Amino acid sequence: MGGTLDGKVALVTGGGTGIGRAIAERFAAEGARVAICGRRDAPLRETVAACGAQWMVADVSDSASVAALAEWLEAEFERVDIVVNNAGLFLPGSAATTSEADWDTVVDTNLKGPWLVSRALLPLVPDGGCILNIGSTLGLRGIPDAAAYCAAKGGLVNLTRAMALELAPRVRVNCICPAVVETPMATDRIDAGTEDREEMESVQPMGRMGQPAEIAAMALHLCGSEAGWTTGSIVAVDGGVTAE
Repeated sequence: MGGTLDGKVALVTGGGTGIGRAIAERFAAEGARVAICGRRDAPLRETVAACGAQWMVADVSDSASVAALAEWLEAEFERVDIVVNNAGLFLPGSAATTSEADWDTVVDTNLKGPWLVSRALLPLVPDGGCILNIGSTLGLRGIPDAAAYCAAKGGLVNLTRAMALELAPRVRVNCICPAVVETPMATDRIDAGTEDREEMESVQPMGRMGQPAEIAAMALHLCGSEAGWTTGSIVAVDGGVTAE
């Protein structure tokens, strides 16, 4: 590997664990200068140790924190060719049982966050740059007991389309929608006993959870030069879930 992103500067939000870490490591291996951010210091340091990324603690749901992130990126890199809006979280709850606090937490992180980051960083994105949003198949279909998450990821899918139209042809905007990927978002619930591994695997017709590296591979394609005519696309990487 190496060379696909030579000379590019990439920001990956939520870069400390899971899909974000995998994307940061793959982009660095392909020649990009990578910056990561997240709310927790320790996981960010682990990614830095793995791939040499630069990092900053930041909360994408907070506009002041995002403004500070943009200032740091401009000072350190001068520009950002690739913005990957990956930071996200899941809190269970139906439309009837989700608290207002949980609703705000999920929507602010998964939907408001990508908008805040994109808005703040657009002045740093040069012509030919790209924004990649990490959505979910739950932005394309609903399931019970995930009302806020489905709403937020559904909003992110359509935000992607709106931004792609607004920013074309200067900046491309796309979205990856994974199904269940073997990240802490999934494994923490398995370890806590609130989810069953076999059931989470059987959701996908291919019979297993996805791996973060498989999402990173699609991210590399969508952010690379070979996808230069791809914008406004919502790409399911889901083991067949949305084929049902």
